[in-house]
Amino acid sequence: MEIRKILPKLAVTGYRGIWGESLDERIAFEYAEAYAKMVASFPGSTKRVIVGRDARSTGPQIFASVKEALEKENIEVVNAGIIPTPSILLLVKKLDLSGGVMITASHNPEEYNGIKFIVAPGRLTNEGEVATIEKFRAGLSEEEKIPSSTHAILKHVDTNLIRSKKFKVTLDPVNGAGSIITPELLKELGCEVNIINAEQNGTFAHPPEPMPQHLSQISQAVVENKSDIGFAQDPDADRLVVVDEHGVIASEEHTLVLVIKNVLAKDSGDVVINLATSSMSEDVAREFGRKTFRSKVGEANVVAKMFETGAPIGGEGGGAAIYPKINTARDSLVCIGLILELMAKENKKISEIVASLPKYFMKKDKIPVTENVNIIYNKLKIGFPDAKVNELDGVRFDFPDSSWLGVRASITEPIVRIFGEAKDEKRIEALFAEAELTLKAK
Repeated sequence: MEIRKILPKLAVTGYRGIWGESLDERIAFEYAEAYAKMVASFPGSTKRVIVGRDARSTGPQIFASVKEALEKENIEVVNAGIIPTPSILLLVKKLDLSGGVMITASHNPEEYNGIKFIVAPGRLTNEGEVATIEKFRAGLSEEEKIPSSTHAILKHVDTNLIRSKKFKVTLDPVNGAGSIITPELLKELGCEVNIINAEQNGTFAHPPEPMPQHLSQISQAVVENKSDIGFAQDPDADRLVVVDEHGVIASEEHTLVLVIKNVLAKDSGDVVINLATSSMSEDVAREFGRKTFRSKVGEANVVAKMFETGAPIGGEGGGAAIYPKINTARDSLVCIGLILELMAKENKKISEIVASLPKYFMKKDKIPVTENVNIIYNKLKIGFPDAKVNELDGVRFDFPDSSWLGVRASITEPIVRIFGEAKDEKRIEALFAEAELTLKAK
């Protein structure tokens, strides 16, 4: 039975439901948008609403949906954090606000959550106002019911082409923030979705970083369900790793390269990556006749360089891309839309597309140190006299054979991080061995 046919109704005490069944991010968004329309229609409305929540683990996800819905209607959101319900009602009065939203299921068990709507001068909505909210909700178009973050993705990919492919997708959101909104996006894109680890209960089904050694479950599930592709997210859904139809897990570096390959085929401009990102991205950019700019490590540094250069795409090699047309941050949902669009446009299996990308062997390690970091860098510069040196962020050595080595001192531990890659596995192993030997020399 379709769960939305038996959903509870909004009452003067609010809306309550079991998270992931009768309450999810989309339901919260719809009700909050309808409430926002009502509040905005009040004569003399200040268009300022306070939003608070109790301590339930699903509160942050609901808050994000409520905030997005209110701001969509040009209502300023005052974030009260975790707060008692009576305090929210009092603050609506004391701060002369248009209303308030309290995210809570009151005394219901922990698998529940809910929303209470408040109007000036600090009281719960009455039956007439509940009916008005339901009227506004019933009048929402299908487009309005989609959170704007999801709608923006649908607007910037060839939705009809993707839908025509009817992709079978296996998703592992690791019981995190992507558990509900990501399947919604995939269904909007016409995908048949198989989802594992979809309970937003704060308990991760495996180590949360989406690395190959942690993703045996989705690898197996992709094969068992005969999926066209698998997507593994991290807990806050900003990172993404791709699994091909054979259950083979691509490296986290491939996510960015796949997105770059799609974006450069349709958008003009160059690429921004950080100094620790694989040269695969640079090689693909070169195939399109585009430049690659490198920034310091860190998402904020990449974004700043993208604004400076006007690049349409950028990112870091940790399993994410930044596509400013939709979002100026790493976003796994944006990557999913763009990767499915790439598969649809090229009419190829994901394994075939990955196989067509440039090949490199990447290695990462760390070494404990006691010396001053500048002494370490100078040792390496002496040890690699034939390399081109970049000291923008630590020190990076680029060699004539397209191999490279980067070394950065940790700001939290007495270690240096070493990372690099080469076309040949023996070559990168040799570079690491030489670097470690140089660093240990007196």
